[in-house]
Amino acid sequence: MLMNGGPVPVVAVEMSPSGRAQFGASLIGRVELPPGSTLHVTPPGGTPCLNDLRIRWSDGRVEDRAREDLCQPQRIIRLAPAH
Repeated sequence: MLMNGGPVPVVAVEMSPSGRAQFGASLIGRVELPPGSTLHVTPPGGTPCLNDLRIRWSDGRVEDRAREDLCQPQRIIRLAPAH
């Protein structure tokens, strides 16, 4: 589950196996995730547990998060830009 805790919409969340910097298509597709909203995301089959995430915000900012464990049940990843 992704939760946008930031002040602007999230326009993309890309994933790469941890440490490989091989980011694929956005996990949220072509939708935007407005502030305060949540979205259930299912990683593709065969995805390793530890992944790096690249979050793209509608204002052009990009945030990289290393080693997110996507195998934890009922995991909520709070997306909020670093200041």
